[in-house]
Amino acid sequence: MFIDRVNYTNTYLLVDDKEAIVIDPALNEHKVNEALRGTNIKLIGIILTHGHYDHIGNTFILAKQWDVPVYVHKKEKDVIQKGHLAEMLNMKPNIDEGIIRYFNDTTLEVGRFHFDVILTPGHTPGSICLKYHNYLFTGDTIFPDSIGRTDLPYGDANAMERSLKLMIANWQDEWMIFPGHGNVGLGKDIKRSNNFLH
Repeated sequence: MFIDRVNYTNTYLLVDDKEAIVIDPALNEHKVNEALRGTNIKLIGIILTHGHYDHIGNTFILAKQWDVPVYVHKKEKDVIQKGHLAEMLNMKPNIDEGIIRYFNDTTLEVGRFHFDVILTPGHTPGSICLKYHNYLFTGDTIFPDSIGRTDLPYGDANAMERSLKLMIANWQDEWMIFPGHGNVGLGKDIKRSNNFLH
């Protein structure tokens, strides 16, 4: 797995045999291309844990370069279309609705990749965590020592509380946790360091 960070936002590249998936490309499209250049690995899709601009970044540039779809939870549609906070970062949105594949299922299959999708609203309505084998990609729902903000547009503190209860009830110490910001860690260590998981 390839992990990179730009502006404190994590990008993850998963590879299985000759296929690859990117989770939250942020502004790292050039790093993704560098990682795949000279290999016979093909990027087959991009998944967004939520629609804020620090996670979207140049997603649609990367998607067009590889001619692949972008997968987003259906409940995140409004955030993608008009609430991605690009203006707060002085960035110009670069959204192409034609290549987005909105989904509303508890699983997502892209090529060889099978993800369990956990809808965790609070940071945004369509925020998700993605479980892949023993890996859990938490986006901006859970960080190593905190949780995603709920005071931004589309945030909901009550929904976040419910999402955290769901995550606590299903938390596994042996998971490897891959947050949207901050360091990767074992589930047992993240639970120990994050008071929101107690």
